[in-house]
Amino acid sequence: MREFDNPDYIPRLRSDLEFIPAQYQGKPVRIVRDSLGLIAKSLVFPEETIAVISLIDGKRTVRDLQLELIRINNGCFIESETVSELLANLDSSFLLESNNYLKEKENIVNAFVKEKTRKPYLAGKSYPDSEPELRDYLASFFRSSKGKKPEGESKKIRALLAPHIELEVGRKVYVDAYSTIQNLNPQKVLLFGVGHSLEDHLLSLTDKDFQTPLGTVSTDKESIDLLRKTGRKIVAPNDFTHRSEHSLEFQIIFLQFLFGNTFSIIPVLFGSFHKILNSFYRPSDIPLLKDVLKIFKSIIDEGGSDILAVAGVDFSHIGPKFGHRQSARSMMAETRAQDDWLIDAICRNDVKEFWKETQMSGGRFNVCGFSAISCLLEIFSGAEGMYLGYDIWEEAITQSAVSFAAIALH
Repeated sequence: MREFDNPDYIPRLRSDLEFIPAQYQGKPVRIVRDSLGLIAKSLVFPEETIAVISLIDGKRTVRDLQLELIRINNGCFIESETVSELLANLDSSFLLESNNYLKEKENIVNAFVKEKTRKPYLAGKSYPDSEPELRDYLASFFRSSKGKKPEGESKKIRALLAPHIELEVGRKVYVDAYSTIQNLNPQKVLLFGVGHSLEDHLLSLTDKDFQTPLGTVSTDKESIDLLRKTGRKIVAPNDFTHRSEHSLEFQIIFLQFLFGNTFSIIPVLFGSFHKILNSFYRPSDIPLLKDVLKIFKSIIDEGGSDILAVAGVDFSHIGPKFGHRQSARSMMAETRAQDDWLIDAICRNDVKEFWKETQMSGGRFNVCGFSAISCLLEIFSGAEGMYLGYDIWEEAITQSAVSFAAIALH
């Protein structure tokens, strides 16, 4: 019996897929994005097809789905065999959490976990994949700021918030961030990022060395092992989230460009805190995480001026692409006010206010860097923030937008 011949069982639609709103020939469509890479070709579905696919929630039977399709088609009869064939086609495209998908995913996860090095995922996609071209590309970012002394240059920078949006989109703010630390010489970098695909845990750690066209950066394996043992249940059981995550990869190429490969890194991806947002008032209230934060603090204290913390974070994500019914343009004034409030709380190093503001908005603005930023404020309690730059990018095709900023802590 095929998996979809069982009328009482339909695997649910994969939860790790993105269905991005777009326009095609004047009609609304959704583009499917698969971070696993199982979907070889770009899939584009009309909105009416998405309405059908969204019914596949793991709770409905083939009979339930059949009746729903008959209702959507104004009473036109549809045979259960037709529904089963539809499901089989969706499964062959790796859209469902079926045995077929789970087996392929397990193979991909196991292969990555065994690797000793985290290979560049976005080389040749978001930036050049050869060393000379990448050096020239990154040098072009800084030419506009050549001879310009960063504001607050005389103050010691201990931590930096930089964007993780696409490099070309965030070019100006990347320069605002990284031109400020050009004169530093860190021996170790505590690297915070956003685990966009990290669903069930608060942290993901990896001791893999990171490879880019500019060389290989080693990880501080001893510290990572201590963090993993301390965090226990809040740390993901494997490091697969790091495989395709860009929030750290973009920071590493800038750090390599500025400092070579002489520093080591402690790479940490943060999952979302939004499910527990109303249960706590700051990260140090969260069991186990407070112990991890103590380890981070001791690493910073022991490293002194030889250690730098960098967080690759973006701010608000608004518009239909991110679950809002209204366009980003209609939310723009409200979003800028929210971002200004958050940036002010960061610069005052007020972690409670930073948390409270997001709590009051119910996480409505989808600040994807919230977890990493709030933990950074805990670690550097008492540090003073310095605003460096801000921008917001509008994606016309989806009527959505993403904001991002550069801030230094000293």
